[in-house]
Amino acid sequence: MEGKDLEKRRAVIYLAAAAVVIAALIGFYIFRQNQQNQKLLTDADVSVTASAAQGSAGEMVVHVAGAVVSPGVYHLAANARVIDAVEAAGGMTADADQDSLNLAGALKDGQKVTVPTQTGDSGDSGANSASSSGSSSLVNINTADKTALMTLPGIGEVLAQNIIDYREKSGGFSSIEEIKEVNRIGDKLYEQIRDSITV
Repeated sequence: MEGKDLEKRRAVIYLAAAAVVIAALIGFYIFRQNQQNQKLLTDADVSVTASAAQGSAGEMVVHVAGAVVSPGVYHLAANARVIDAVEAAGGMTADADQDSLNLAGALKDGQKVTVPTQTGDSGDSGANSASSSGSSSLVNINTADKTALMTLPGIGEVLAQNIIDYREKSGGFSSIEEIKEVNRIGDKLYEQIRDSITV
C-alpha cells in the first residue's frame, strides 16, 4: 500500500511540475506576442506621423506674374523649380523674355515669380512707355548684365554681382523696390538709383 501511495505522490508531483513548465511556456509565448504587437503598433504610429509631416511640408504656394499665359497663385511640390511655376501658369507668352529668369532656380514658399517681356517690363504699359520715352534709358535689373548694372550710381562690381545672384536665386525682381533686399543695398543707395532702374 505504501509503495502505491508513494507512486501516486510522485505522479502527482510530476504532473504538477509539468503543469508549471507548460504554464510558464504559455506565459512566455503570450508575453512575446504582446511585445511584437506593441512594436507593430509603434512602427505604424511612426509611419503615420511621418506621412502626415511629409504631407504638410510637401507643397508650396507661389505667385506667378508677368508674361505668362495664366498669371495667378499656384500650389507646387516642395522641391519645385522656377520652370515648374512657369509651366503651371501655362508657359510664357510670345513676348516673354525667356532668358530673363534662371528657370532652374529653386523656389521657396510664398515667392513671386515675374516673367518680364522682351521690352523689359512685366506687363505694365506705363513702365514700358517710361523706359522707352525717357531721355535716359533705364537699366532693367531683371535682365541687365554686370557691366550694365555697374553704370548705375553707387553700384560697383561687387554690388552688381549681388544683384545678379539675388535675381537668380529668387526668380527675378517683382518691383524696383525689391532691390533693397539685395545684400548691401539699403534705402540710401536705393534713392540714388530708383530713377535709373526698371523691371
